[in-house]
Amino acid sequence: MKVSIIVPVFNSEKYLNDCLYSLVNQTLEEIEIIAIDDVSSDKSLEILKEYEKKYPNKIRVYSNTENLGQGATRNKGIELATGEYIGFLDSDDYVNYNMYFKMYEMAKKNNDPEIIITGLVFAKNNDYLTNNFNGISQTKGSVLNVADSPSTILDESPSVCNKLFRSDTIKNAPFIEERMWEDVAFTYAKMFKAKRILRFNDSDYFYRRRANEGVSSQNNQFNAHLFDIFEVNDFLEKELREANKYEQYEYYIRYIQSSYSLYRITEIFSWDIDEKVKQDLVDKMCKLIVEKYGDWRVYPEELLSSKVGIIELEKLNEYFKKSKQL
Repeated sequence: MKVSIIVPVFNSEKYLNDCLYSLVNQTLEEIEIIAIDDVSSDKSLEILKEYEKKYPNKIRVYSNTENLGQGATRNKGIELATGEYIGFLDSDDYVNYNMYFKMYEMAKKNNDPEIIITGLVFAKNNDYLTNNFNGISQTKGSVLNVADSPSTILDESPSVCNKLFRSDTIKNAPFIEERMWEDVAFTYAKMFKAKRILRFNDSDYFYRRRANEGVSSQNNQFNAHLFDIFEVNDFLEKELREANKYEQYEYYIRYIQSSYSLYRITEIFSWDIDEKVKQDLVDKMCKLIVEKYGDWRVYPEELLSSKVGIIELEKLNEYFKKSKQL
């Protein structure tokens, strides 16, 4: 098998058909789709079984006996995967039909880089499901030597879904479990550990933005997992220290840890909670960031704003000026 695609599924009945349709119609023949239902309460498992019955040579369906969350479910998929490369697809998104063929074929022509990255497009619906820009933006890609250009990694999204990872690089380096934002640790650790990365700018992965559903909607309300980001950052650092890569890339790693933690603070500003509670949370987050990662102001403002957001960074600076936290 050339490519394994892992699809964790939880209550995705509204969007799952689009996701699976885009996978079973991939132009790459030697592909396996590992779909794992995480104890959905809707008709997701029923849809999965229908596709498995119709495409028995392409789809394997599994069911968790208890809700494990995305990190643990992805880890289960990694254990089951047999492909040379492993990818991930969120069950409410979909992909270009030629995406995995192109990524795999170009990887073989470029001596099997550890990671292949393609373009990610935000979509409100399934308008691109049958019109994926084929022939418009299909490129040959470019190979990045990570040691020569580590700063370019900062431009990449932490999402695992617009990437393929060479199987041998992730089989023994799983996702952190039972934590939000697990992609941050997993993706950046793998990129800094890689020697070579093949990158495309093509419109291949269609990320469905849903204002009132999913992880993105949680950013606008109180989130009990707020401090997960520090455990995720610690997990990233631990993996890179174990790989003897931390000192080599410390500046960039600290930037990632600081910027993603700061972004969590900007979300607090929009929460509908008591102002005193809000202020206490922001103060606590701020102190932890400085204690763990140092003063983020050592990084250029334009670099910070690329992850935190221009307006969001201005709000942060204004807050800290008034509170005299720094």
